[in-house]
Amino acid sequence: MVILKLIGCILILSASTTAGFLYSDNFKNRVSQLNEIQRCLHQLQNEILFTYTPLTESFLSVSTKSKYPVKHIFESASDSLITNKANSVYEAMKSAIDNNINKFNIKNEDIEILLDLSKSLGESDIEGQKSVFNLTIENIKKQINEADEIMKKNVKLFRYLGFTIGAMLVILIV
Repeated sequence: MVILKLIGCILILSASTTAGFLYSDNFKNRVSQLNEIQRCLHQLQNEILFTYTPLTESFLSVSTKSKYPVKHIFESASDSLITNKANSVYEAMKSAIDNNINKFNIKNEDIEILLDLSKSLGESDIEGQKSVFNLTIENIKKQINEADEIMKKNVKLFRYLGFTIGAMLVILIV
């Protein structure tokens, strides 16, 4: 009976600690995904503004050079535009984000920044595109800084919280 209690306590403690670590990883993933989005936006900006690559090809190029899960947004948007499943860049991006949202740890504010960019892509001249990209990248940087601060505060908190809850349950069992 004592061995079963000991095994049960170890399982409870390890499960709650693991849960704390897994939950805290969501904060880290958001920061890394926002950094990847920022990198992709810089690449998209270069493709459109300096090499004058058409938007569908630019999206496809960015998707091949980006990491999971961000690559799926650009890949899906490019596919929607090429196959005429979407009538506008905004529709293509919205559909791509909606179809892949479960793969992300980003907030609605982050999504809105991308959708705001997609409303303006292809709608103005080069100078207008430049200013839209600069504004979007600046907004993403703000989101990255905010997410980084939240991550620094919450990662340790949830790791310790997972362990502490497990320890409390073990104490109650014993």
